[in-house]
Amino acid sequence: LFFAAPWALVALAALPALWLLLRATPPAPRRVRFAPLRLLLRLAPTPETPRSAPWWLIILRLAIAALVILALANPVWRPNAAVETDGPLLIVIDDGWPAAARWRARVNEARSRLEAAAADGRLAGLVFTAAPDAEDGAALFGPADQALARLAAAEPRAWRADRSGAAARISEALTGQPGDGGALEIVWISDGTAGADDAGFAQTLSGLGALRVLGPSHETAPIALLPATPTGEGFTVSVARLDGRGADEAAVRAVSADGLSVARAALYLPEGETRAEAAIALPLDLRNRVVRLEIEGEASAGAVQLLADAWRRPRIGLLEPPGGEDRQPLLSDLFYAEEALSGFAAPVRGDLERLLDLEPAALIMVDAARTEDEALSAFVEAGGLLIRFAGPRLAARGDALTPTRLREGGRLFGGAMAWGEPQSLGAFAETSPFAGLAIPEEVRVERQVLAEPGPGLDAQVWARLEDGTPLVTWARRGDGLIVLFHVTAGPDWSGLALSGLFPQMLERVAAFARDPRAPPPGDGAWSIERALSGAGRLVTPPGDAQPLPARDLATALAGPQTPPGIYALGPARSALNAVSAELNFAPLARDLPGAVFETLDGRAEQRLAGRLLALAALLFALDVLVALAIAGRLPAVRGATRASALAVLAVGAGLITPPPALAQTASSSQAALENALDVRLAYVLTGDARIDAMSEAGMSGLSREIARRSAIEPVEPRGVDIETDPILYYPLLYWPVTLDAPALSPAAALKLEAYIQAGGLIVFDTQDAAEAAARQGPHPGLVRVLEAVDVPPLMRAPDDHVLSRTFYLTDGFPGRHAGGTIWVEADPDGSSRDGASGVVIGSADWASAWAMGPDGRFLAPVEGGARQREMAYRFGVNLAIYALTGNYKEDQVHVSAILERLGQDP
Repeated sequence: LFFAAPWALVALAALPALWLLLRATPPAPRRVRFAPLRLLLRLAPTPETPRSAPWWLIILRLAIAALVILALANPVWRPNAAVETDGPLLIVIDDGWPAAARWRARVNEARSRLEAAAADGRLAGLVFTAAPDAEDGAALFGPADQALARLAAAEPRAWRADRSGAAARISEALTGQPGDGGALEIVWISDGTAGADDAGFAQTLSGLGALRVLGPSHETAPIALLPATPTGEGFTVSVARLDGRGADEAAVRAVSADGLSVARAALYLPEGETRAEAAIALPLDLRNRVVRLEIEGEASAGAVQLLADAWRRPRIGLLEPPGGEDRQPLLSDLFYAEEALSGFAAPVRGDLERLLDLEPAALIMVDAARTEDEALSAFVEAGGLLIRFAGPRLAARGDALTPTRLREGGRLFGGAMAWGEPQSLGAFAETSPFAGLAIPEEVRVERQVLAEPGPGLDAQVWARLEDGTPLVTWARRGDGLIVLFHVTAGPDWSGLALSGLFPQMLERVAAFARDPRAPPPGDGAWSIERALSGAGRLVTPPGDAQPLPARDLATALAGPQTPPGIYALGPARSALNAVSAELNFAPLARDLPGAVFETLDGRAEQRLAGRLLALAALLFALDVLVALAIAGRLPAVRGATRASALAVLAVGAGLITPPPALAQTASSSQAALENALDVRLAYVLTGDARIDAMSEAGMSGLSREIARRSAIEPVEPRGVDIETDPILYYPLLYWPVTLDAPALSPAAALKLEAYIQAGGLIVFDTQDAAEAAARQGPHPGLVRVLEAVDVPPLMRAPDDHVLSRTFYLTDGFPGRHAGGTIWVEADPDGSSRDGASGVVIGSADWASAWAMGPDGRFLAPVEGGARQREMAYRFGVNLAIYALTGNYKEDQVHVSAILERLGQDP
């Protein structure tokens, strides 16, 4: 136990004086019977003598004073072993990303030891193993207050610790410095992971004094997220932990650019396993929105994987020839272009009209598919990217959709009438988007379309042959961009299509689809745009971050000069992550020379000032009540003994709590009255905070749209517990069904049946349209929910179901996901609900499509963009009116026949 402000204890010397002061207490007032004034005048004055306060009250007040004094001295309880040396203290902290998740515990441990050294007047030094060399300075030891100031400003780094470099810095700083006061006390607060030369590092430290190593326990050891592996349906995520002791669980979520969780996967690590993986299936449009993967609850750079351009698979359209291909498919230019795109994009073939309807990121036009359609020009002018390939048709006659004027006839190498040999590719300029790409020696160009020389041609060239003639040219057209490869997309004119360079070049060009106005790179190097902090957040990059040569990014490792983050090369974006696929993740060895190991967890200091002040406040409140009782100011305890007074006070304290039954009954009655008089939609609470929040936002957004578009004015929706809350007040009940949804109790099942028969509408939403098609059998959570409910027979909702025309005429029922199947009652006509279905079952995740924040911003992405969200809102309005009016629109179908039978002209 030590005191951070020990001089405050001097006030304890005033306690004896306080004792004497408290003893001089005036007596309580006397009560006398009233007598006539004459008798009062004859009464002799009664002498008054002061009476001291009770001894137990004085002790209580002295205890209050002592507690306040002790609290001002800021006492700290530390369960550490006693320090056996009065020499300088050296604190060594691993501050790489494995230490980030439990960083506060490490800082508290170091601060407590430094404060103790400051109280003893000892020198102290502080070394961070992941810090750049210049941060430690030349002088290692100094006043402990200086080390405390450095510690307060310290943050974890986004790279691994460099213990060998730290050992060199410590040895250099101690050269020529005397060891004042005896041997060093050395505390190494480790992150628990193994490094390159831990034995040498420990030997360096133990050679300076007694070495104590504090590391995390198994439960708080760091966990890492490995790079994800793309699959045809989505991606596979993997996590790694330090050792296989005990079973563990983790969850990885995919996050979009606006911070919303797009998908989530739970991983289980059984006993003895250090790695686990799980698959996440996502549609292409949703997958392209994902910008990072992260482990839930693990705030470190090692628990984050940034994705950048390499992750996205933009939809790129391939224009097919108007009459189809006139050669074998495996030899056509479109085949080679499609194969080159398949590694990083989602190529789609079709005619121009179909491709434009799909809103592609870029269009590719080979020579056989050449067209001068005005729609293609409009696509480019509006900001589109057009990638073209040359061929015999373009060599014979140019057109307006080329970056530069072309010579007719083309250029042939190595032919009978040609002097030159096939040409190799020249080195890419640093200002080219292809800067840093390796050029295979075997790539030769045998024929090309030549560009007309001109003063501005050099600025329009991204790639050249060895003789300097352009191979790839570009030009802006309106808000868009045209890029021309002066060779075919197949192997007819060059070997480029058969090399690994071809897809790399297409990927660099496709990066301009995100921003066709982006300038090409200026220096051929990747420059950091946003840095990843040690805690896993994107922040402004440090000023000393160095650009990465274009060819070195793939092999670069995170470090002080090259921090992890998002790097830019012109319009292209690439991610350098703290954890690579070759992660060496093992626990720190326990046989390090001269080291004594202790567990960091559970050893945190206990600061007692707040607890002492709280206890003093409670005793002060008790003192006030006792003083009022003694002075006769509390009628309820007047004349009672001390024991009875305390008993009355205890009973009075118990009476402070209001009786819950009456308040609860009144609240329930008020809620019932509000629900009965207002139109209010409801949603079923699942217990999952994220799903419940999205359901609330979805029903709130739908209620606002219903009020804006129709005469219905619903109030704010309400979440209900299906087991305990009444549901008859709500015309529409939205129920998001999870995979682990529990079965209903018999009482809840009967309540659900009564709700349906009374005319209520329940919308069951499994929210998994993306996985429903691949799942074998029905949804397990939905089966458990409905197994005790007498649900009528169901059928697929036909295209002409009344739900498609209750208010809006629609041809689908989309939500966040498009498509999917909706189930309704097969024969509701025999029910008591006038032919209206009381159950709607789907999987489109409608609440996410309806979800809207208080500021009117949408809270979740939708596969088909704004058009699909609008159709989801229309379906939601139809649902609400269907719940309130039943099948009245169904009757309108027979109006013509009824009028005709009545002899009137329909």
